[in-house]
Amino acid sequence: MREKTKPHKILVVDDDPVIRDMMIDILSFEEYPIHLARNGHEALEKLQGDDDYLVFLDLMMPVMDGYGVCSQLQANPQVRSRHVIIVMSALDNLAQASSLNVDATMPKPFMVDDVMRIIRPFME
Repeated sequence: MREKTKPHKILVVDDDPVIRDMMIDILSFEEYPIHLARNGHEALEKLQGDDDYLVFLDLMMPVMDGYGVCSQLQANPQVRSRHVIIVMSALDNLAQASSLNVDATMPKPFMVDDVMRIIRPFME
């Protein structure tokens, strides 16, 4: 199994264009390289390469949800080393989300400071 390495790109996975745009605004200001996916299937396609990503992953999405992405990441040794932060609303199942093998969780709605506080240990 590969050890988790320091990511050098950020992948925002969310079906909500408002959330994606907010993350772009926040992360662009800090000049982090940002990639986007609208669902879990798109995310897994982007994560197949050798690049190490910090992944902001929404739980509730069409096509493939965040639970499916986490399951696929754990099953595939080539992408298991990705750092994952679950972005969840108060309506998401906290007990089920806490059982996922992720690095952190971040609530929706979020503020700029929330995003920066959670990113810094991974990216700096």
